Amino acid sequence: MVAGTGVQIYAEDVIGDMIQHKFDVLFDEAWWPQFLTFQQFTLDGTNGQVTTDVTNLIKRFDDIRIIYRTGGNTPVTLLSPGSTNPFELAGTTPIHYESDPAVDKVFHVWPKASTGSIVMQYRTKPDTFTSEDTINFDDQALILGSVYDFAEDDGTNPNATQKFQLLFEARVKQLKNNLSNAPISLDPVTSLPTSFSFVELPS
Repeated sequence: MVAGTGVQIYAEDVIGDMIQHKFDVLFDEAWWPQFLTFQQFTLDGTNGQVTTDVTNLIKRFDDIRIIYRTGGNTPVTLLSPGSTNPFELAGTTPIHYESDPAVDKVFHVWPKASTGSIVMQYRTKPDTFTSEDTINFDDQALILGSVYDFAEDDGTNPNATQKFQLLFEARVKQLKNNLSNAPISLDPVTSLPTSFSFVELPS
């Protein structure tokens, strides 16, 4: 890089934009646990909406991972417009959900007269970063991805560009593989027994 204060300030802005872009792309690639939350919401019983303002919690409809009816393990499914007429759904138990144009609600359930509450897992995307922010994401993935972008834009060293591309892709793959390392129950347990009995086997 050419020496000089003005050049360095310009480069910092460019690299900052590259880091933001890499984070935005990676955020949507997987359900990263540091951004996930389980929360219970109360339904309004009229519009199928929750009574909570979710503006700062669920910023996009695509950030909803799953919705459960309270008191059970059965998910509320996404409404399929091609196979379900939502106005034919009756009752007060949520069956389907879909996007809602209200920014502070994001989604609503059908039937809209559903009452009670739902349990949802969603992810919250951070606001656009500033230079003072700490980014809660793997630093190697962001660094390697930004260096790859910078080298690609520079275009003077194709070998270095390919090197950082491969390093970036390998790191992202490693992070995704790590998400699958925890044990998954095939028979969900909601409570544990409070007492145990033992049977004496004949000798």
